[in-house]
Amino acid sequence: MNRITASALALIAVVALAGAAGKSVHVGVIADVTGGAAVYGTPQKNAYDLANEDVKSGKIDVGGANLVFDVQDAATDGAQVVNLMQKFSTDGATPIVLGPTLSGEAFRAFPIAKNANLPVMGTSTTAEGVTAIGPSVFRDSLAESQVIPTTVKRTHDKWHYKTAAIIFGDDNAFTKTDGDIFARELKAAGVDLVDTETFHIKDTDFQPALTRIESKHPDVIAIGALFPEATKIIQQAGKLGIKARMMGGNGLNSPEMYAVAGPAAQGTVVGAAWFSGAKYPSNLDFVKRYTAKYGKGPDQFAAQSYAAAQIIATLVKGGATTKDEMAAGLRSARVIQTVLGPIGFDQNRDVKSSPVILSIVKDGFAYFH
Repeated sequence: MNRITASALALIAVVALAGAAGKSVHVGVIADVTGGAAVYGTPQKNAYDLANEDVKSGKIDVGGANLVFDVQDAATDGAQVVNLMQKFSTDGATPIVLGPTLSGEAFRAFPIAKNANLPVMGTSTTAEGVTAIGPSVFRDSLAESQVIPTTVKRTHDKWHYKTAAIIFGDDNAFTKTDGDIFARELKAAGVDLVDTETFHIKDTDFQPALTRIESKHPDVIAIGALFPEATKIIQQAGKLGIKARMMGGNGLNSPEMYAVAGPAAQGTVVGAAWFSGAKYPSNLDFVKRYTAKYGKGPDQFAAQSYAAAQIIATLVKGGATTKDEMAAGLRSARVIQTVLGPIGFDQNRDVKSSPVILSIVKDGFAYFH
């Protein structure tokens, strides 16, 4: 068996770095900085702006390359998402795209990337079937199928509930995924599902549905919703005096939940890929610097975006500058250190990581115990 000496490894590293040194790497980013999903997209943009600064300062090591994350606002507009993905897929200068923000947008945009053999990485697209779109589709965000089962198990172990109701959006890929997985996992846990209510994106009056739910007296209400609808559901449930405990999917993972929904949100449980209070040094440093720059702490969507920037930087440092090299680097990645912790990708190109279960508290989250 041949042995690789330390000097040989060093030479390999030098050759890899030489492949990227001095080269310009333009990474496309599609995020909903404005519009209905801005509560998720704005922290994403902030994270990439911070990453751009960290690349320039050398805090993020890219092996001498000129790496830039080019954030384009899709404005929560599906047509704009498609236009941006077409632009990045045909400009000849973009080796990988990060985003878009929403799963429904991904189902429109990722087939374009697939047809162009352009690698893409979702940082907040958690619906079922996203990575199945094609072999160039990855994500560093935990899928709902990776998070909700743990959420149900942990809440059931703690609360010992016997009955539940579900309310979810039936016209959105992400919220439909939440409804399906909550139903499956609750039934598997032996919980009696006493009512299921649906709504449409941009609905504002949930009191009739909540009144029907309350008439069945469930112990728990599972919510499959994005931020605008989730905050109204929780707020209106509070006004109706509903006492059932609540839990939700990834759409509730914004520290703005309490600020908008009010005290009724307190105690609502969500599964997450990341927690701002995690004590490992890289996370503490990220939270400190993000907070100093933007005047408020990062959320999960910022953390997943910054982690994506760290992943791309690792690939670039290793010599990846073309779309084929980026795709190969992601496929072969084993463990990459990020603010999410050490992560890699499984055979389905989903992130390999573990969820954390959180409870909404005033102005943020706390571990659910």
